[in-house]
Amino acid sequence: MERPLESKIIIVTGATGGIGFETVKRMVDDGATVVASGRNIDRLNELAAMGPNVVAHRSDVSSEDEARGLVERAETEFGTLDAVFNGAGIVGESGLIEDQDLDSFNHVMDVNVGGVFLMMKHAVPALRRNGGGAIINMSSVAGLIGGRATMPAYCASKHAVIGLTKNGAKAYAGEGIRVNAICPGQIDTDMLAAVEADASPEDAAKARAMVIAAIPAGRYGEPFEVAALAAFLCRDDAKFINGSVYTIDGAFTPF
Repeated sequence: MERPLESKIIIVTGATGGIGFETVKRMVDDGATVVASGRNIDRLNELAAMGPNVVAHRSDVSSEDEARGLVERAETEFGTLDAVFNGAGIVGESGLIEDQDLDSFNHVMDVNVGGVFLMMKHAVPALRRNGGGAIINMSSVAGLIGGRATMPAYCASKHAVIGLTKNGAKAYAGEGIRVNAICPGQIDTDMLAAVEADASPEDAAKARAMVIAAIPAGRYGEPFEVAALAAFLCRDDAKFINGSVYTIDGAFTPF
């Protein structure tokens, strides 16, 4: 069996979410050792049970101390760091811009943008010591289009992640550090189910059917499909891919 990530040390944040969890599994299957970061203890325990190639680490990446500590743990335990998948993120409260509370808006930005920034800040020196490596930032199709009218903070945060990605690629490409972003569309996760329920509390199934009708592929994506793309971007044969933004959305955004 091909193991293209054999011996690589990779940090995955947001590892207790649907996409993050599948990303850890895929990277381990591909031969990597993963430091899996999240806040859900039960899910972290599930990840740890995968075997010795997963180190579960509870952390909040919106805290600089905890983001720094996550990178330090990877380097301390394994001597190096090859890649980081920045998957931690939240949706935030629903409401139009005029109805948004500033504290709620700032909380989304702290996690979705601040967490990516802090992980990049502390991962770059570690990747430099390694002679290069990969950073994959989780954005969203909401970072390319207007997104839902009732999700202004989430939409703004995902646009900002793309900006950080492009800036990081330009800043560090000469050092062998590549920074790319993934923009999933509607992926079948608990987070999306919560958004559907919020949009139509009386009939979440109807809300889902309406969204699927707007996707040319005629279905939601699966978390493992996003994980496969993330794993590919960590591979050595993806070394010339830098500053790119990948949609994975069943052709939703081109229309």
